[in-house]
Amino acid sequence: MNKKNARRAALAGLVMFLAALAVLLARQFSLGPARPAPGFRTFGPANALVRITEYSDYACGACRAAAAAAENMLKVYGRDVRLELKHYPLVNIHRWSLDAAAYADCAGEQGKFKDYAALLFEGQEKWGYAKEKPKEFEAFASGLGLDWSKMQSCAAAPETIKRIKLDMAEAEMKGVNATPTFFINGKRAVGPAQFSEALRKFDTMIKARRQPPAGNCPEK
Repeated sequence: MNKKNARRAALAGLVMFLAALAVLLARQFSLGPARPAPGFRTFGPANALVRITEYSDYACGACRAAAAAAENMLKVYGRDVRLELKHYPLVNIHRWSLDAAAYADCAGEQGKFKDYAALLFEGQEKWGYAKEKPKEFEAFASGLGLDWSKMQSCAAAPETIKRIKLDMAEAEMKGVNATPTFFINGKRAVGPAQFSEALRKFDTMIKARRQPPAGNCPEK
């Protein structure tokens, strides 16, 4: 190997090393692209004390349990919490998860994201392991009064699929390998149990923020 080829090989090796190092650092410190979720998948004010990003799969039983906990959290903490929902369909084991994510987003385009997502979780045992494309996707849409033709066009649109795959790529950059995975003020929590435990740690901080300063009377 001449000197020119040796330099090229060394440079290529350095590039590969730096790329691998960047991925490891991103996973270790929860770095990576910070893409905002669409408005219909975002709940709570931008200046909330607790900021949560969740990566979820509609065919995942643990995600169903976590969704109920997250909904209760939003009711309890209100303005102090901001939740961004992102898709991480485990397509290797859940055949229809990516389709479910697409239809949920398309329901969101018609103002019914949370309602459609709730039906997906409730009925996941019916559609999650279907051999053919589940009829439940249309049934859920009809039950909510959504335009199914628009839903189908939206779910097949390249921009819809791209948005989901960007969520997936972002999750992988952060080292997500199970659902649900949460990042709560940057700290990772995996599964409903860790999520609930993390929320308990924030409870004191949220209550302290709500407590009026000593010597002041609350406004009437």
